[in-house]
Amino acid sequence: MTALALCRFAHILAAMLVFGASAFLWLDAPDDLRRALTAKLRSFQTAAAFLALATAALWLALQTAAIADDGSAATDPAALSAILFDTGFGRASALRLALTAALALAVSRSGGAPPRIAVLSALVLASLALVGHAVLQTGPLGLLHRANHALHLLCAGAWVGGLIPFVLSLAAGRRGALRHSAVAAMTRFSLSGHFVVAALVATGLVDVALTSGFDLLPPGTAYREWLDLKIGVVAGMIALALVNRYALVPHLRTRAKAYAGLIALSLVNVALGTLVVALSSVVAGLDPA
Repeated sequence: MTALALCRFAHILAAMLVFGASAFLWLDAPDDLRRALTAKLRSFQTAAAFLALATAALWLALQTAAIADDGSAATDPAALSAILFDTGFGRASALRLALTAALALAVSRSGGAPPRIAVLSALVLASLALVGHAVLQTGPLGLLHRANHALHLLCAGAWVGGLIPFVLSLAAGRRGALRHSAVAAMTRFSLSGHFVVAALVATGLVDVALTSGFDLLPPGTAYREWLDLKIGVVAGMIALALVNRYALVPHLRTRAKAYAGLIALSLVNVALGTLVVALSSVVAGLDPA
């Protein structure tokens, strides 16, 4: 279970980092800043994309071993084939393997062209809604749960992954040539962040309700305890984001200390975002009942 949770964590975080960084470059960064940051992020995005591919394959192997209750099944072609072709998890894994392979290929060939990479990584993230708690229901309610969870993952990826180029923009903003573009990009990211975080919270509430049988306060189980911890960390991230947006961003053009403060708090939020993904990976493996 620990290995499966760690694999799930690494896969989801890698996909989110690629998606959030590409979305920032595509939608928030002016042309000159986009060119500068794309060069800096190329190795980072390539590593994350190939990590997503490797962990997609490892996830399938570990899940096969868990279902068979036999560690050797992880490398047994017959067991892997049975899971891959005869189960919903296997078919979803096959789709995600294809998408992550396309993502890794696109990143390595294009060097991180933002629109293409953002779309492919968004599809990888959305495909995660085809496994886990989101498949508990069938029919229209099941479709709603999957669509809601996909949107929740995309919002989380846009926020957590977008923090990396945001911090790089802060560093670039200290140089005269890119200062104006960096401030513009960070302002756009901060403004759109209001809607992203609002959607993240709303879809998170719907997710909990659908997963726990329309109970926003499920019984005191391990699922509830880990979920409460995750919610607390998310609340801390939102509080820091509000400090960044309203106490520091307005002073970027006039106060040099605002940059140092914003970099420090943004790095804290990166760490908290990583922790949220780790907690989500644990919660995804727990019985909500």
